[in-house]
Amino acid sequence: MRQLVLVALLAALAVFAQADTVPALTLIPPSGDVSSVPGSVVGWGFNVTYTAPADWVVLTGSEFTGSTVYGNYVDYLSSPTNAPFYVVGPSPESSTLTGLWNPSSTPLSGLGEFDINPTALPGVSIPGDIVVHYSVFSGDPNDPNFNPFTETVVPDATISAPVDVVVTPEPAALFPVAVMLLAFAGSRVRRGIV
Repeated sequence: MRQLVLVALLAALAVFAQADTVPALTLIPPSGDVSSVPGSVVGWGFNVTYTAPADWVVLTGSEFTGSTVYGNYVDYLSSPTNAPFYVVGPSPESSTLTGLWNPSSTPLSGLGEFDINPTALPGVSIPGDIVVHYSVFSGDPNDPNFNPFTETVVPDATISAPVDVVVTPEPAALFPVAVMLLAFAGSRVRRGIV
């Protein structure tokens, strides 16, 4: 029994030892900070680098870990009808991949979007993380002979980066405030109170 447990443990370690390199994720924008007015859509692009000499990474999904009180996250990587297929690895693929955020492209481009509720309060900051799920394979997923059942090294792993969605006031809403401040300052100057 002891030998069986030892063999199973060694087999598990061998599988994870093959995936010795973790992909590097950089968001676009690099700070992860995005902002817009209530009722709008913001999102993130990415750079992923993976330098293992004999394994390929496929991005399989993403999620937002922050509060969804003021909006909802839409994952582009696992979209049922319009998902991009991002593969990073050795030749003929590239060890670095860039996906710019474009919610209008077909397939969708980038990691995902955050739809800010129309009722979100201006000035609200929604911090969180974008968590990217990926799988590692010992064969190129774009190869016609690829077999995911025999070439899977790691079925699901994650990398993440911090983000912040900031709800900004609409420019039209600032105009009345600016007028009131100018009128108040003008009345104080006329009265000689400075």
